[in-house]
Amino acid sequence: GYEQDIVVAMRGIYTGKFVKANTSLPNPGAELDWGVSFSSRPVALKGYVDYRPGTVNKANAPHTGMSGKPDIANVQVFLTDWSSPFRISTSSGKFVDYDTDAGIIAIGTADFNATSGYIEFTIPITYRSTTRIPRYVVIAASASKYGDYFTGSTSSVMYVDEFSFVYDPAELTEEQRAM
Repeated sequence: GYEQDIVVAMRGIYTGKFVKANTSLPNPGAELDWGVSFSSRPVALKGYVDYRPGTVNKANAPHTGMSGKPDIANVQVFLTDWSSPFRISTSSGKFVDYDTDAGIIAIGTADFNATSGYIEFTIPITYRSTTRIPRYVVIAASASKYGDYFTGSTSSVMYVDEFSFVYDPAELTEEQRAM
């Protein structure tokens, strides 16, 4: 089987490594290396999710408007040609900018509201470049979409299972292929 590092942190899971915690006040946080070696070109990520959102009871800028609303879960996948895994630093606000990061070759994302048990999902992956070769893949799932900004509910619970890549476009619906 194909084994990679998968890390659970901040009420989420991602491919990569936990580097260190910053416990100094007033700006605690963590450093994470996002991405594991990967060179394939899948067309989608499939899996199952079961999500029980809580009410957002921790809200920080720029997502203070989420306070008191139901939490949102998120699963994302992206392929990159970064020279190394991306070092996230929540203390200093260093995150991947999905819109402008030149190293992102392809991306797919989906948000989830409450489910009543496991539901299957398929996230189409949209390629920004079909000539560049991926070096890393990041798959991240979070019970609080804005958890990187310490915004979410302390009672949200998300279960994910059976992640797999789709390589044959014929396995996607017409709507999924159009995304």
